[in-house]
Amino acid sequence: MPEGNGPVNPEPSEAEPSGGEQIRPLATRRDFLVGAGAGAVVVGVVAGAGIAVTRSNGQPTQTVQTAPGQPAVAVAPPPQAQTQPQATAQPQAGGQAAAAPTQLPPTMRKVTLNIDGAAHEVTVDVRESLWETMTRNLGMSSSNLGCDRAQCGACTVLVDGRAVNGCTVLSARLGRGQQITTVAGLAKGPGVEGLHPVQRAFWGDGGFQCGICTRGFIMSSYALLTANPNPSDDQIAEGLAGNICRCGEYTKIFQAVKTAAADMRGEQVQYTANLAAFVAPVVQPAPSAANAPGTSKDFVFVTPLATIEEFEPFAAPLRSKPGIIDVQGSIQDVTVKWDPSKTDEAGVRKLLSDSGHPVK
Repeated sequence: MPEGNGPVNPEPSEAEPSGGEQIRPLATRRDFLVGAGAGAVVVGVVAGAGIAVTRSNGQPTQTVQTAPGQPAVAVAPPPQAQTQPQATAQPQAGGQAAAAPTQLPPTMRKVTLNIDGAAHEVTVDVRESLWETMTRNLGMSSSNLGCDRAQCGACTVLVDGRAVNGCTVLSARLGRGQQITTVAGLAKGPGVEGLHPVQRAFWGDGGFQCGICTRGFIMSSYALLTANPNPSDDQIAEGLAGNICRCGEYTKIFQAVKTAAADMRGEQVQYTANLAAFVAPVVQPAPSAANAPGTSKDFVFVTPLATIEEFEPFAAPLRSKPGIIDVQGSIQDVTVKWDPSKTDEAGVRKLLSDSGHPVK
């Protein structure tokens, strides 16, 4: 009887070496990893068998005992994967390898924007507004940014004739041939004469003050008058409902829209700010030899004008008074030129006082 509590029959892992093979007592973790032992591990775990690793002629083999008391079975290792040499890029003609095409990130798009009749190729973020693209990518200055929340209308432009907020419409959605029009696309020539009737009316009737909202009002007015050549006050209010003037120039803005409508209908118009002085030089009647030089003096208003737009409505009636040759000035002062044979400084001061703007 064998002594101790050891097994009666030796386990395969305890067999004496024979046939030039050396059986190690146990299979280590490294043996399974290095030599295709994964399959043997699975078999051993599932069947509860003993596993030994042997080496013969430098090639590892696994010996698996399927059950206690059963003969060990040699398991051949799986074939080693053949390492394929990496294919080298074949150079194209001229000895240069083909360059991989640049792929845009998922959030970027390449679009063609048609702005004021010109095509602009630009790469934009899908979250980028038209105002951002025009101002920051294309360097345009034909749209102002007010609230950046689509509430004030200062950034208004036209897309296919419809007034939209440039701060919220996305550039990535406008690359399918839409026609984008800004205030810069309305003028048809240089100078005041080349301005569109809407632009000229806003200038001539003083439909502006600080100017932040003016571009947006002009574009909304243009869209309105294109659809309705003769709008009523209620229709003007509806057409400009998306635009806000923080300076409160609504009276002059409404007047500018009416003047522009009449001009676009081909009617004769008269601007409240005497825009003819900007369009062409004012020709004064030739003075007689006795009073050709005239007398000119600068006066300072007792109370400055509120805005420069008030000057022309004040000065135009004075120019028609007897003896007055010219009236020019600013918010703070006025320069009057008169015929000394018809009036004097006291008479000029009285005229200024009677007009509601006395001078010091």
